[in-house]
Amino acid sequence: MPARPCAASPSAPRPATPRRIKNVLRCFVALWPDPPARDELDALASRLQREHAGSRRMQGDELHLTLAFIGPLEEEPARRVAAMLQRINMDPFCWTLDRCDGFDRARILWAGGQNEPRLTALAQAVRQGLDELTVGYDHKPFSAHVTLLRNVRHACALRLDTPIDWRVTQPRLVISEQDTIGKARYRTWVERSLR
Repeated sequence: MPARPCAASPSAPRPATPRRIKNVLRCFVALWPDPPARDELDALASRLQREHAGSRRMQGDELHLTLAFIGPLEEEPARRVAAMLQRINMDPFCWTLDRCDGFDRARILWAGGQNEPRLTALAQAVRQGLDELTVGYDHKPFSAHVTLLRNVRHACALRLDTPIDWRVTQPRLVISEQDTIGKARYRTWVERSLR
């Protein structure tokens, strides 16, 4: 005699349905390179990739300098963060990138420069603004670097023959979204709002 399906016991717990919170964004605060700096960094990344088999190059439109990593953030607090960033009083300045190195543990190769006090002060202003809004972020010490390659086995430090000048302007709230094939794409809050 075939087994009969058992009726669910009224007292048996039902499996939890994952609760999806609407309008949660994966965010960070970053500086975007001006077009000449972006093009030079993109060319540098392309050249270095040939020396690091199996590495993955950051595309030109992905190159950025993170000032604070926030992570998941709902839309209303994200709007407040974007507005706070617009209120940061700063004059544009030049940051010179003159070397490359790597973080072996994270397996990345990056470009950076000498300590630039105005850059450090800008990162502190961003983090103070996030504290005042009670928006959580990664409190790791600020390290000014631009990731060029990922999945690098070992990166050797090198000096750039021709330093790259990056004109630093207002920081932006950046949203990381996945495209249809699951690849992360970065867009600023302004770009997202124009949709």
